[in-house]
Amino acid sequence: MHINRSKMPTTGKHIQLNISEPNMVILDNGIETYIIDEGEVDFTRLDFVFNAGSAIQNKGLIAESTIQLLADGTNTMSSEDIAKKLDFHGAIIDTNLTKDKASLTLYSLNKQLPKLLPILKDMFENASFEEYELSNYINRKRHQFSLNIDKVKFKAMLEFNKLIFGSDSSYGRVKELSDYDAVLRQDLVSFYNSQYTPQNTYIIASGSVKSDTISNINKYFGTNQGKPVIGSINKFQVVDVTSINKFIKKEGSLQSAIRIGKPVIGKQHQDYNSLIVLNTILGGYFGSRLMSNLREQKGFTYGVNSYIMNYQHGNYWSIATEVNADHTDEAIDEIRFEINRLMNEKVSNTELDIVKNYIYGTYLRSFDGPLAKAERFRSAKDLDLNFEHYVSSLDEMMTQTPKQLHTIANEYCNYEKMIVLVVGKTKNDNIAI
Repeated sequence: MHINRSKMPTTGKHIQLNISEPNMVILDNGIETYIIDEGEVDFTRLDFVFNAGSAIQNKGLIAESTIQLLADGTNTMSSEDIAKKLDFHGAIIDTNLTKDKASLTLYSLNKQLPKLLPILKDMFENASFEEYELSNYINRKRHQFSLNIDKVKFKAMLEFNKLIFGSDSSYGRVKELSDYDAVLRQDLVSFYNSQYTPQNTYIIASGSVKSDTISNINKYFGTNQGKPVIGSINKFQVVDVTSINKFIKKEGSLQSAIRIGKPVIGKQHQDYNSLIVLNTILGGYFGSRLMSNLREQKGFTYGVNSYIMNYQHGNYWSIATEVNADHTDEAIDEIRFEINRLMNEKVSNTELDIVKNYIYGTYLRSFDGPLAKAERFRSAKDLDLNFEHYVSSLDEMMTQTPKQLHTIANEYCNYEKMIVLVVGKTKNDNIAI
């Protein structure tokens, strides 16, 4: 059989996602535990999620230091003791921090869980935050920060966050070198005691989840009581941004970091799915317009992408790239051109079909297996959504038309109302960005 590779294959029919919501068990002390029992391997992943993100802290680095040092000693075990026990039982622990949440994830064979859960219980209830552990951690992180702050990409990430949300807001505050000298052990203890409580926690169990695993989770984590002291947080509303242009010069830089974007609507908004499709066309996958223009045609960069970042109280859209510093001005011109093209020209049906197929395939892969589903469920739950949101979102994205997208582009993609940040160098320090 001869295949004509000069012709694009016909578009297949998109099948509706069929995803069952996780079963929920409420522990004796009220902790919601969500069960995704689909694994064929005798293995379980446990995610412990706390309302303890960086936006809740009232002092820099406290949320980060607290979650990172949970496994570095309790009142009964040293960090070395914990590490040896985890290693002996073949378990892995990961930690993660966002602006809204902190989490600790345990990966373990089911037969080892009864021996591991008491260790986690001790960490969640009796973490010691020894001075020497804190000092070692802060010194290590200070050194990393000192190295990173000279990189245009890192500096642009921090500065863009401040421009989006405001440097004095809960989401806009970023790390400063001086923060590393101000962290005290008592700061961590206070944050831990107020935020790492049953009322501030939920659990996701995914993999091959046995009935005795659920019983053990309740045994070890369903008895502790406590009343949290919730940290204050500013709430943000989506507003039109008056154009902000900022250039931070870095002498001798071979690259310039470019960030262009604005606050936008969140996942609950009726236009959000249309905006996701538009974003994918512009810079959301390897075949996007920005990649084709800046990388393939012009050779200005190795990579460029655009994305929408969602938090509980604020969202933003951003285009991010690092370009050859000698082509900073031209790169910005091409980004502006591609944004304006979305507003001025309707997307072709051919390009839209390609993007829909990409989105559809990405969605299917992101729900492949219980661990992937746990990730997707957490992303939804942290925004007060569920799996049904993904089902309806995919259906809506698959029905987008060029006319709908053109209307959305003119509503949300006005370059003149965007924040434009450059860190690096340009041909003209007074660049009109």
